[in-house]
Amino acid sequence: MSEKIKSNKDILQAPRGMRDFSGSEYYRRGAFFKHAQDLAESYGFFGIETPIMEHTEIFLKGIGEGTDIIDKEMYNLTTLGGDRLTLRPEGTAPVMRSYIEHGMGSLPQPQLFHYSGPYFRHDKPQKGRYRQLYQFGLEIMGSKNPLYDALIIEVGYKIIQATDQKIVVKLNSLGTSELRKTYTEKLVAFYIENKDALGERDQERIATNPFRILDSKDAQTVMVNQSAPTLVENLDEESQKHFDTVTSLLNDIGIPYEIDPFLVRGMDYYEHTVFEYVTYDTEGNESFALGGGGRYDGLAEMIGHNQSIPAVGLGLGADRIIESNEDAFISGHYKRIPLLITDSNLYKNAVDIIQSSDTPLFLYPLTTKIAKQISRMEKEGYQKIAILGEDEVANKTIIIKNLEKHEQEEVVLTDLNNYIKG
Repeated sequence: MSEKIKSNKDILQAPRGMRDFSGSEYYRRGAFFKHAQDLAESYGFFGIETPIMEHTEIFLKGIGEGTDIIDKEMYNLTTLGGDRLTLRPEGTAPVMRSYIEHGMGSLPQPQLFHYSGPYFRHDKPQKGRYRQLYQFGLEIMGSKNPLYDALIIEVGYKIIQATDQKIVVKLNSLGTSELRKTYTEKLVAFYIENKDALGERDQERIATNPFRILDSKDAQTVMVNQSAPTLVENLDEESQKHFDTVTSLLNDIGIPYEIDPFLVRGMDYYEHTVFEYVTYDTEGNESFALGGGGRYDGLAEMIGHNQSIPAVGLGLGADRIIESNEDAFISGHYKRIPLLITDSNLYKNAVDIIQSSDTPLFLYPLTTKIAKQISRMEKEGYQKIAILGEDEVANKTIIIKNLEKHEQEEVVLTDLNNYIKG
C-alpha cells in the first residue's frame, strides 16, 4: 500500500492530538508538576524516571487484551533489530519493570515513587484528552498493608485540592484475583442473558473484557447494569477486611468518598481497592474524573516476574487538572521581575546588578521604546518591573514600577534586596 503524501499544510502542524507548549501554558504545566512533586515528597515519595518506550509485552501482559488501550490506543513500532516497542500508554507497568530489574525488593520496603511525563494513546482528541497526554503518578511497592491504599488516595486528593473544586473519591473493591474468577463467571452469565439489551460495543466485550461493561457509559448498558451482580457486595473475608480498613482510614483523615460498585478502572492488573477522583459542576452534577488508581498485587507476576510484589498506585491527568482551573497553578516565573534597560549600552550595568543582588530580577530581552516594552510585559502577566536608565546608573539607583497599581519608586541599589523582599 502506498504511503499517503502529506501536504505542506499538514507537515507544518503538530500531529493530531499533540500540542506545543509556550508562554503561560508552559509555565502552568511546570507549576502543577512542582506542586505535585513537592507534596508527594513531603509524604516520603522520591522521584523515578523510566524510558518513554518499553517492550510491548510489558503492556500486553499487564494491561490485558480486550481493553481499549490494547485494542486500539497503543503506538507500537518494530525496530531494525526486530524488537517490538511501544510508546508508554501508562506509567505503572514501567515502574514495576524498573523495580524488578534493579532489585529494589532487597531495599527496605515499601518503596515510594513519584514520576511525571508524557504518555501516548491513540484516542479521539478532545478537551482534556490528548494523544500525547501528561500524567503525574505515585506508586508504593512492597507492602500489602491497606494503610498505603489510604495514603496514596490522600496524597492524590490533596494534590487536586489546589484546583479549588468539589472533589469526591469514587471507591470500590475488586477483591482478590481468585474471587474475581468466580464473580466473572456470574457476571458473564448475567450479560449473556441480557445481551440484546446491551449497547453494541458492550456486547462484544462479554467475550473479551466483561468487567469494562460495568462502567460503560452507553445508555442501554447503564440500564442493564442497575440489576447486575456487584463484586463489593460479594467480597470474601480477606477482601472485606482490607476494604473496611481503607474506608475506616479515609474516614479518620477526612477524605470524602462514595462507594461505586460499578467502578472497575481500565487495566487487568487491579485488585482490591480501586478509586477515581471525580469533580462536580456548579449545579452539583458529576463532571469528570481527574485521575485514579488502585492496588495491583499481581502485576509483577503478570509481566513475567517469579513472585508477587504487592503494590498500590495512582495516575493523575495533568492536562485535565490544569484545564479545570487555569488560575490554580501560577508559575514562579511570573513572580520574577523583568529588568529593562533604556539603551543597549547599559547591558553590562544590568547584568552586574542582577548578579550582585539576591532578587528575582532577570534581564528583559528588548531595547525598544520603554512604552512598548511595558505594554508587552503587562500582556505577559508581570506584576512588577524594574527600569534602568542613564540617570539611574549615575545615581546608583533603579526604578521599580508596580504595573497593577500604576505606581513606581526609585530605589537605591544597596537597599534593593530589602525593598523587593519587603
